[in-house]
Amino acid sequence: MSQILRIVRESGLKAVPQRLWYLQRKRGLRERIRRQYGTSTDPEIREVLAFLAAHPSQELPVSMTPPYDWVQQYRPEDVPVERDAATGMWVARVNGHRIFFPRMANPASVQQSVAIARMEQDSRSPHCYVCGRQTIDAGDVAVFVGASDGIFCLSLIERLSKAYLFEPDSNWVEPLRMTMEPWREKVEIVPLALGSRDTDGVVRLDSFLANRPQPNFVQMDVEGAEGDVLDGAENLLREAGKLRLSICTYHKRLDFQKFAKRLVKLGYDIGHSPGFFVIGVRMPYFRRGVLYALRGPSQPLPPPRPADQ
Repeated sequence: MSQILRIVRESGLKAVPQRLWYLQRKRGLRERIRRQYGTSTDPEIREVLAFLAAHPSQELPVSMTPPYDWVQQYRPEDVPVERDAATGMWVARVNGHRIFFPRMANPASVQQSVAIARMEQDSRSPHCYVCGRQTIDAGDVAVFVGASDGIFCLSLIERLSKAYLFEPDSNWVEPLRMTMEPWREKVEIVPLALGSRDTDGVVRLDSFLANRPQPNFVQMDVEGAEGDVLDGAENLLREAGKLRLSICTYHKRLDFQKFAKRLVKLGYDIGHSPGFFVIGVRMPYFRRGVLYALRGPSQPLPPPRPADQ
């Protein structure tokens, strides 16, 4: 069956034009990347170009797998998984912590999820939330928007005085509570989405924080809705004396530029995670994964290192 016929049958006529446009744009993408970036002297860009040259059969765009050979270090089969006797839920062990997963999970899906989560927070990763100047101090209050399995929160939990975990997916509420049970006195799991308005199932961050300790760190990974979260946090962004933001910007191709411009006007210093994702078929082909925005003093931490093996 031709690719076009397959798309018609699987996607329906309404989705065909957009899908066909995407396939057409994919053709020649490697050459367009070479023309766009080939003369760059930026070492980060040169590193990605070297990866693409060394992998001529790599399908482009690469999407959510960072274009670096080191990602192969994170193998799902290396993740220890066990079934919790009390709940029957599958549990992974990560850096001494027990991570619970939803009841519909299976050992293979748990191992894959944990391997990706650990790879994403490698200090070389474009998905790394805390690297370089983006530091978390002892006693900080943190907000995790799109908490999912809670693995990233656990990497900081000993330093934090309070953590708010927003996760609207009901499948994650039970496992998150089990995972965070040892820290229940300083962790609040919020089964809501953050957004620009207070509606059913959605709350503005400013509204939520009205009678709560103000955060020093906010991490956002909400599948392209990061702009809505920022819209609902205008008071926090404007008034915070010390605040660190780690905002995913790879979901939409111009988010990094838009968010950076917005936050610079509010007096934030802007940085970014290392490296690039190769996502999409429109410029920019190389996207920054996480925008760092900083305001106020911080305590220095040791240099970052790759995630524990």
